[in-house]
Amino acid sequence: MCTTVSSIYSVLTTGSKGSGVRQLQRNINARCQRFGVVALISVLVDGVFGSETLTAVKYLQCVGGLPVNGRVDEATWRFIEQGVAGLPMLAVGSECTSVTAVQQTILGAGVPVVVDGYYGERTAQVVEQYQQRMGLTVSGVVGLETWERIVRSRLTDLPCAALLPNPYRR
Repeated sequence: MCTTVSSIYSVLTTGSKGSGVRQLQRNINARCQRFGVVALISVLVDGVFGSETLTAVKYLQCVGGLPVNGRVDEATWRFIEQGVAGLPMLAVGSECTSVTAVQQTILGAGVPVVVDGYYGERTAQVVEQYQQRMGLTVSGVVGLETWERIVRSRLTDLPCAALLPNPYRR
């Protein structure tokens, strides 16, 4: 399971305006600062969810292995506010876009894995291989330490780098 069922967060989308959007924009800039990519992507804090905010949201959704839809739902809020601590722990039985992101990253690191969005026994095995290769605690579970490594690799690598504004694409 990768989603939560109740939310204290307001859903924001393109065209939203007001204090919630200003808070989102401040959080986007703070998260990008913490990730060390503020020079690549940041937003004007103006309370309007326009194209600049949309680009930043989609980029951060990609980095966090979330659905890249530009819709700021609870999962997106949590990641933007909390970083990897806001991402779900993944283990056998998990099935979501976060699993797909983990599989893509592991495949990109040279560990063969089927990218299907399902965290089965084979995915657990390749997560262990990835953890071992990266000098992480080997558990077969994607928790904070593994997420930190995965998110760091997704900050400037494809597919997420393709979402950066043109002057910063590799």
